[in-house]
Amino acid sequence: MKIAFLINGSAKGLNKLTQDIQTTFKEYEPKIFLSEREGHNTELAQTAITRGYDTIIICGGDGSLNEGINGIIQAHKTGLGNTHEAYNWEQISKIKVGVFPYGSGNDFSKTVHISRELIDLKKIIQQQRSQVIDIGWASFFSATNEPKHRFFINITDVGMGGETVLKLQNKITRKLGADINYFWAITSTIATYNKVKVKAVSNDFMWEGKIMNFVVANGKYFGNGLGVAPEASVTDGKFEIVVVGDISLMDYLKNLGKIKECQKINHPEVHYFRTDKVQIESLESKNISIDMDGEFIGFAPMTLINLPQKIRFIC
Repeated sequence: MKIAFLINGSAKGLNKLTQDIQTTFKEYEPKIFLSEREGHNTELAQTAITRGYDTIIICGGDGSLNEGINGIIQAHKTGLGNTHEAYNWEQISKIKVGVFPYGSGNDFSKTVHISRELIDLKKIIQQQRSQVIDIGWASFFSATNEPKHRFFINITDVGMGGETVLKLQNKITRKLGADINYFWAITSTIATYNKVKVKAVSNDFMWEGKIMNFVVANGKYFGNGLGVAPEASVTDGKFEIVVVGDISLMDYLKNLGKIKECQKINHPEVHYFRTDKVQIESLESKNISIDMDGEFIGFAPMTLINLPQKIRFIC
């Protein structure tokens, strides 16, 4: 086993983390790659693959994990074009991928039950515990209106989610901590967001109406521990769709306890569906922003496809 750790170079407590990794995993002689900028984890993951590392651990939050996953997949591109079929999925599934939750939002690690203790991660690796899980593929438009595609492992949503992550990127203050920052960003967005009329079409349902948020979930949690998709599974080949329509800030606060407990919400403006493919477009002139794994990536229209059993994940 050749094991590589991808770490955000600006992470708090970086020196201690790297020392702890070297100590805990010393018999594996781990290689540490430090990311220096946005998107760098994608490049580092490709570098690790080309150097023969077969176990890639991403230390960080959901955004870092997303970058690492995309890098691992890009390292195995074999065909032309931008479809999900242009990759060697058989070779990709031979790479073991893991996460050590070390970011401001660590939601996917909650779905797959990964703790914040390195020794626990080491035990899972020693026990050779892993499962082949689903991922999502999305096509959309960038902020400069260029067609783009990207893979995601946790959740992609349109509506207030994209506005929320933009607020976090612009205002986040380390002194306040992740909990306060996320609560402020979410509640202030709900209070001020102008709901957009959208149309969503799949083989299993059709939705048309104004939304606060339209969630396409592979994992159960987003927004720093909000269990928005209680029945989502990373191994069933389906997304859980959660449509949040005309809700108020008071509705959100009343149901916050249930959301944190990952329970379904009984509200006339909250709807749940299941599907493996969905297309989403705005029916208004206003663009609707996209949040993918905790990062703003662009705008709809968007197509999302569930790709079953593609990534071998350590959990």
